[in-house]
Amino acid sequence: MRIAKMPKAALENPLVILEGVAVRDVLKKHWVAGHENLVNPEQFVADFFGYLLTAGRDLDKRAINHYYKKKLKEGWKDGLSSGKPKDMFLEIMENQLIGAEVVLDFGCGKLALLKELAQSNPHLEKLIGVDLKSHPVLEGLDRRLEFQRDLQGVQKDSVDLAIIKLVLHHLESVDEIEEILKDIKKVLRPGGRLIIFEESFPLASCEIVEIKKYLAEFNLELSEATVDFLHLSEADKINFLFLNDWLMNVQNSYMPWTGLYQSIEDWKFLGEELGFTEKEVHFLGAIAHRKRKQGMTAYLVWEK
Repeated sequence: MRIAKMPKAALENPLVILEGVAVRDVLKKHWVAGHENLVNPEQFVADFFGYLLTAGRDLDKRAINHYYKKKLKEGWKDGLSSGKPKDMFLEIMENQLIGAEVVLDFGCGKLALLKELAQSNPHLEKLIGVDLKSHPVLEGLDRRLEFQRDLQGVQKDSVDLAIIKLVLHHLESVDEIEEILKDIKKVLRPGGRLIIFEESFPLASCEIVEIKKYLAEFNLELSEATVDFLHLSEADKINFLFLNDWLMNVQNSYMPWTGLYQSIEDWKFLGEELGFTEKEVHFLGAIAHRKRKQGMTAYLVWEK
């Protein structure tokens, strides 16, 4: 597996990425679409990115978060919908739950995904959340939910479906990713599946028509910013993924930023190298009319 590394300067201060016009223009277009529930998303994005450019290399995460929230409040208007749509990842992976009894979520955070799965899937017998750092509230949980600090407490060959949602690019190295995937393979039963949602990009040419056709199966629409993203260089795609993710999580001081964004081809190679069988691989891009906190995503399904 290739190792695509972020420039050290960008890791130390992501705002230097905005000095590149190509990334900045695509990012702004992406953010306009992601803030369409504001009165004037174009003005909001112009103001926010103008502020970031003024801040330049004087990185102050608290100030950025404060300014973002202030402008968001200013741009809100009574009567605009603030409701969250159904998690698009759940819509896409729903068919993988058929026949599953035990589901594992690695990097579960506060167990939000598993709680939603438990509520909408009474047939599931056990839902296991694994997270190395998070501290979810465990009181009052559905009796089928359990939380583990690592995979060592999960029985071998016991899991029907494992999920890793937007976690792998926060890990320290490809070696760490490989070890985690090996451990997940151990707890999967024979024929069990691993679903990966990951911030990623295709190296090969990508047919927009095919992406739209696939998303239409779930009544989802492709954001126009995806087309512009695909025209960026590989280095700029990685810069885009990193800066967008960083800005959307700037309030999370605990979040590790390693810049470990890999292409879809790299993920496919790794899965094959570890002995998984590829079942589905799709580049989803960015989805239109969804919640703000999204980047450009790939969906991979591997079988043990």
